[in-house]
Amino acid sequence: MDRLVLFDIDKTLIVGSTVHYTALKNALSEVYGIKTPPPVKNMQGMTDLKIICETLLQENIDLKIIKSGLGRAMEIMYLKYRDALQEQDLKVLEGVKELLENLQRAGMPMGLVTGNMEAIAWLKLEKVGLDKYFHFGGFGDKIVKRSGLVKNAIKASEQTCGNLDNEKIFLIGDTPRDIVGGQKVGVRTIGVATGDFSVEDLAKAGADFVVSDLKDSGRLLKIILD
Repeated sequence: MDRLVLFDIDKTLIVGSTVHYTALKNALSEVYGIKTPPPVKNMQGMTDLKIICETLLQENIDLKIIKSGLGRAMEIMYLKYRDALQEQDLKVLEGVKELLENLQRAGMPMGLVTGNMEAIAWLKLEKVGLDKYFHFGGFGDKIVKRSGLVKNAIKASEQTCGNLDNEKIFLIGDTPRDIVGGQKVGVRTIGVATGDFSVEDLAKAGADFVVSDLKDSGRLLKIILD
């Protein structure tokens, strides 16, 4: 198959991961001594690394100190999220499983482009049984910019897909940052209004295609295969 589909996770494939941000804040408190930091504005679509850095910079913590504690903070964040996830239910959004099944039957390779740190991304997908559809991706524990996630996912796909024309790569996400990140790399973008942004918001961000949800897998397959 000479096409590739890349998916965001939160509010594109699943909802309900409220303890993720709590785990991040608790990790920063433990490593950097920050108590109840104010939330970063407009976090939707940010990478975990970006949120961590922005949160700490708001507290006037020196960049060298931030960098020195990142590895430990990520490790603690993962452990806290893993433990909290045992008590939390995640929900797969309507139409997602049918779409993934149809893409898989069509022989379509699928990857991830997510702001989640990699270990947390796989935990979420394993929790809801979606991990079997994905084998590579771009993840938010080492990258600040969303476009960097897209580039990493494409690079990771090369063993499976070879070198694809970016026009045959489709990125599906629910935030303007997903759309802009895809645009910067030159892939086709599909905005899905299942998160905090409307169809109009995603169209304004420049999405090549916009859908209200992923329930119409026939239409989405036509977009991708045509």
